[in-house]
This record gives sequence, C-alpha cells and structure tokens, in this order.
Amino acid sequence: MIRVSSAEKLATQAVNALKWEARFSPKPGLVTKISNGSHTDMNIDLFLRSADSLYETFLQIAVVSEHAPISRDLREQIGAIGRKGEQKMFETTHGINTHKGAIWALGVLVSVTSSANTTNTTDIFEKAGQLAQIPDRFVNAHAKPTYGSKAKQQYHVNGAREEAADGFPNVEKALNIIRTSKQIDQDQWLKVLCTLYANVDDTNVIHRSNLKVLRQFQNEARSAYEESDTLNSLAFRDLQKTVDHYQISPGGCADLFAATYFLHNFDL
Repeated sequence: MIRVSSAEKLATQAVNALKWEARFSPKPGLVTKISNGSHTDMNIDLFLRSADSLYETFLQIAVVSEHAPISRDLREQIGAIGRKGEQKMFETTHGINTHKGAIWALGVLVSVTSSANTTNTTDIFEKAGQLAQIPDRFVNAHAKPTYGSKAKQQYHVNGAREEAADGFPNVEKALNIIRTSKQIDQDQWLKVLCTLYANVDDTNVIHRSNLKVLRQFQNEARSAYEESDTLNSLAFRDLQKTVDHYQISPGGCADLFAATYFLHNFDL
C-alpha cells in the first residue's frame, strides 16, 4: 500500500476546497456551476483548471513547512513558492486572476498546519497570524499597485493580508457557524457565505463600486444571514439584486469561503 504523506493530503484538500467553492451555488456575484456571476471573462471550467494547477504549489508549501518553526526564512520560502504558483495560475488562465487571493490565504493555512502538524484550529489561527505578520524582503515594494492596495489606501479598510495577520477572524467566525450547527446543509453553508459577505471589507467589491455600495451589500448580507430560511428570503433576493445592479464580485469572500471549507474538512 502506498502511503500518502500529510503534505500530499494538505495539497489535495486545498485544491478540493477551491473546487468545492467554485461549484457551490448560489453565490451572488461569483462564478458557480450554473452562473458566471458578475464576470464575462470567467466560468466554472476556468476555476476548476486553475485549482488543479495549484496542487504543486500547495504541496511545495506543505513540504518546506513540515516541522519548520515560524520564522522569516519560512515566510520568505512560502512567499517565493506562492509567487511561482501565481505565474502557473496565470499561464493556466491566460492572464485572468482566478485564485491569487486564495493562494495567499490557503498557502498560509497549509504552511502553519504542516509546521505544527496539527488540526487544532485555535493553534492554526494563532500561528497563521504570526507567520503573516512577518514581512517578506523579496516582495517588490515598488510593484504596480493592486486594486486591493488602492482600496485600502483610499478607504482605510483591511484586506487579505490583514485578515491573515489578524489570525483569520472572519474565517474563525464562519467556521463556528458550521461547528455549532445541528445539520450541515446548503442553507448552513449559505449562512457562512452571508456571514463573510457581511463582515469582510472585500476590496474587490470596492474596486467595482465604492465604500457606500460595500456597506449596503454587507447590511443586506447580514439581514439574509439572520433569516431562518436564507435561500428563500426576501433579504437574499435583495442581496442578489444589489449584486446584479452594481455588478460587484466579492472575490475576497470566496477565498475565505474556501478556507473555511478547508479547515472544516481536515484529514491528516
């Protein structure tokens, strides 16, 4: 019998989480198996190919992180692997950004999980914060500003890096919804998604609109979450109408949705 290593399991689980997120429906504004959301250049097949292209990236991160202490050296190693993973992703998608944020979020989680060899999420969130706070000397400080960096500078909101550096508080909140549920079904996962929509200052939404629209989107998501039947609620329909009207796409929330699923389905 061939033994599957923990690193291989982590890489497989990270890819599976990305595929699950891509297929989950409904996800207002985002690509699903039945809708391209607010996108004209993306579809489900593109996301599935992108996810598959990242297996080697997550595997390398898990391997170099195995039993390694949280340090600048580890941070810079996984940073280099992550940037190569981005290049592979862009080659696969012909330049379309499908999973750049997910490489960061899941890369950090894979790294600290492999480092500590644990499935204890309290420890994982703590170590993720420690690792993400370490600066990477090889990141080009003069690189072209991203949509996220522009939104953070203009509106003073947190982005993907701050979420990780803070120990993934929104993922922890989302994970607790699933863990305290008597029955884990589509509506519970939809509540998880709405929780992320309601609490994450998604810079992708700001880029496609502005801060005022983001706050409206968050408030409607919060109302949808509070409904007993989220999917069939008027609040969820209002949320979908707002997304359609402004053509916003909460891609940062999608990354954290995949991260929540990843942590919920640990198998080392």
